[in-house]
Amino acid sequence: MEVRGTNRALVIGAQGVLGALTVRMFASAGWDVDPAARRPRPGQTEIDLDRPDSVAAACDGYELVVNTVPHPDLLAERHILERGGTLINVSALPAAASRALRGVAAGATGTVLMNAGLAPGVTTLVATDLLRLNPDADELELVFTLSSEIPRGPASADFIHRGLTGVARHRTTQVPLPSPFGERACLGFGEGDAGWLGGVAEGRVVGQYICLNEPDVHERLLELNRDGGITMPPRSLIGSRKPPLGGSASDEPVAHWIAAIRRGRRLGARTVECAGDYLHAAKSAVVFADVLLGRQRTGGCFDPDEICTLADIEPALRKAGVAVVPQIG
Repeated sequence: MEVRGTNRALVIGAQGVLGALTVRMFASAGWDVDPAARRPRPGQTEIDLDRPDSVAAACDGYELVVNTVPHPDLLAERHILERGGTLINVSALPAAASRALRGVAAGATGTVLMNAGLAPGVTTLVATDLLRLNPDADELELVFTLSSEIPRGPASADFIHRGLTGVARHRTTQVPLPSPFGERACLGFGEGDAGWLGGVAEGRVVGQYICLNEPDVHERLLELNRDGGITMPPRSLIGSRKPPLGGSASDEPVAHWIAAIRRGRRLGARTVECAGDYLHAAKSAVVFADVLLGRQRTGGCFDPDEICTLADIEPALRKAGVAVVPQIG
């Protein structure tokens, strides 16, 4: 992979599960990486996303800033838009975050790419491609597979908890996921967020769901949903977990499902498959960075479908261990 310019990147949130993997993946791709955190360890840069002065001091001078922290104020992104530079955000912020940035991005000097990971990110490009092939679709169906047992930080656990507690009872749908999942009743998730798709959905209905890898935990969530008690799911089901000593990446199966639907019938479906969600979110971020920095850029806030197509990055994704697989709906 060709790396351009100064070859220097700052990774915000380097002490988190995703952040640490992102540091490793950019370094292995040839970047000179500076890890950044609120309470830095020796050799790390200090950055406090609650303080504009700290953000400015940390971010200036880098060819690329990678933000893995879902911070609601978006100070790092706003700083880059105003002062210049390039930032990609790998955290799973709601679609409203991109809309808020676009509202202040007119005349921006810097470039910000939101949702530049696996899901959202690669899944966004798959959805865009499915709609290109099926323009008469009136609905997009998204299923995100996840494990309750892998390491994850408090921010990730809180995000999942919010997605499950937004309504008292979620709808469910049967989806023929590939092995090792199989046909599963998938549970509605974060219904108010449109799947981070931004303008991709173009007024279509977006149904998003989750399927837990562990059948017993998934069935427990389905039971809570049937009983109307999903507003208070036990944190023990999906909570934060520290990574094992040595920080090895998890390798749980991942098969995120994307389908285009018209009048209740699936017109086409694909899965984004890999082994290890966080690991391949970090690898996908490297792919997006290479595309973004390899092209002439204008200032502003963008989503992945505005900088490239699935065809543009699929070879690099495949090399990184991410496969986009056609499915029979």
